[in-house]
Parts: sequence; C-alpha cells; structure tokens
Amino acid sequence: MTATIIAWGLFALAWGLFALFLMGAVAGMFFLERGYRLALGIFAVATTCGFAFAFLSGFSIGRFIAVLPLVVTAFAVTRDRPPLLQLAAQIAAIATYVLLAWIVDEQVHYWGIQIELPLCLVAYALAAIFPPRRAPASMGSVR
Repeated sequence: MTATIIAWGLFALAWGLFALFLMGAVAGMFFLERGYRLALGIFAVATTCGFAFAFLSGFSIGRFIAVLPLVVTAFAVTRDRPPLLQLAAQIAAIATYVLLAWIVDEQVHYWGIQIELPLCLVAYALAAIFPPRRAPASMGSVR
C-alpha cells in the first residue's frame, strides 16, 4: 500500500512539473516584451521544472524530453538578438542534447542533465547581465 502511494505521488509530482514547464514556457513568452529579466526568471524556473520532469520520468521518456528545456533556453536567451545567433543557439542546444544523451551517454551516466541544467542557468544569468539592445522607437512616417 505504501509503495502504491509513493508511486502515485511521484507520478503526480512528475506530471505537475511538466505542466509547470509548459506553463512557464508560455508565460515567459508573454513577459519578454514587458520585462526581460522577469521573463528570464520565469524561463529559468520552467527550465528547471522541465529537467526535473525529465529526471523523474526516467529512461522511458525523460531522455527524449531533456531536449525541450535546452531549446526553450536557447530561445529565451537569444530573443531580440541577431537571427544568426538565434540559429546558432538552437543548433548548439540540439547538439548538446545529442552529445550528452546519445553519444557520450555512458560517461555522463545516460543523462547529461547534471551538465545541461547548470549550462542553462549560466546562460540565463549571462542573458540577464547582458540584455539585448532594443531598437530605438521609430517616429513613423512624417508627411
């Protein structure tokens, strides 16, 4: 009986974390225009929830889900930056996932989350310290 309760508790916790990840990713997009640092904080919490879900869901789907927080991080930290940098960040996020989850998987104990999560948090911190330059507001056409 106790094992069943623990299993259901972990089930609810894992899927709750995934719901928080999805809600945080969507909410962060809405806050990017209003408050960049607030949005980065929301994205950082969402990313942490995404990696926690990947860890708790184990090898069934967790290994495949771990790419989502990396892609969200690449999106969040390169918003309002040059398109080439955005593309490079997305490619780097996917390459990091493939490298750690599939190529050197035995060396990182079949995960890579212990490396990916700190990398994402450092990227958020650097993006908060060095926010993108906003384009000056246009005056519109003067006739």
